[in-house]
Amino acid sequence: MISTAILRNIYITVMVGTIVLAVSACSSPEGNAADGQRWYRMHNCHACHGETGDDGRGPKIGGLKMGYHSFKKRLRKAKTPIMPAYSEERISDQDVADILAFLKAQQ
Repeated sequence: MISTAILRNIYITVMVGTIVLAVSACSSPEGNAADGQRWYRMHNCHACHGETGDDGRGPKIGGLKMGYHSFKKRLRKAKTPIMPAYSEERISDQDVADILAFLKAQQ
């Protein structure tokens, strides 16, 4: 028979592991604005949104206030037929964070 102390230790271990997994799933990668500028140009975002995200034909996205997960969702499944959807194979989650950091840095 398993003692109460052992069961309590197993329960605590499982709960701590669950909390760690939940927190890590909700976190976002640290973005680098300089890398983001490179990815922004490489993926031709500037063609519609302009060099700084607010001087093109498309929606103004410079100085974006959107959070990482919302931005990633919008990038993966655009709400308009004009903007392409960017899969994770095309733009990694880290690159998404970098592009967002670049856009947030624009005033």
